[in-house]
Amino acid sequence: MPKSKKPQSLLRNSFNFPTFSGLPDEPENEIDLDYYDDGPFGFKPSQHWCFLGEIVDSTCLVRVLLRVKDKDGHIITIGLHTDDRGQALAPQIKKGYTVAVLYGEQHDFLDMTVGIRVEDMSNIKIIACSLEQLLKASDDMAALRKGQARRCGSCGKEENASCNTHLRLCSRCRHTPYCGEDCQKKAWADGHKSDCNALVGVRWFAARNWRTFHDWFSF
Repeated sequence: MPKSKKPQSLLRNSFNFPTFSGLPDEPENEIDLDYYDDGPFGFKPSQHWCFLGEIVDSTCLVRVLLRVKDKDGHIITIGLHTDDRGQALAPQIKKGYTVAVLYGEQHDFLDMTVGIRVEDMSNIKIIACSLEQLLKASDDMAALRKGQARRCGSCGKEENASCNTHLRLCSRCRHTPYCGEDCQKKAWADGHKSDCNALVGVRWFAARNWRTFHDWFSF
């Protein structure tokens, strides 16, 4: 009997969550018909997309510049060309955190580097976990099946109504179940804090339809 195929994790989708090489060029250079439709009022996106990368370095001289590593391991620059030159985002920036950019496009900077130019602060978000943790959280949510027995995220005890074993979901991520307060506190100390940030981040993406464009998303 063939093995059942695992559902694709949302953030592994290479079209809606492309690496840098998969991003469209800026429209003034070339219209990418994989991402844009020609309508009666000009071109508009056909679907939504979001670039994900992990911060490896940052500078804040004239403006905030991020050096980030994408899902393929390639390092590119994200330049904040917003009204405040990225100052509002600066306190959230930390090496190892994930940055998400809605509707990113390939841009050639004047210093001959390539990357993404961000002009709208509502299109960029820092998620307080690594890219690996975010992708794993996406995988975990995709793997969760209805009717599957739940287990405590700390001690591993299985929920069993007949034995009066009831698990409570983490109130923040609404994904990881626990026997009670003691198990939840232990799991938080053991690393659920960063996992929780990742799961909350994934829930934002999972709550939206990325396949059909009606209006722009914003963070």
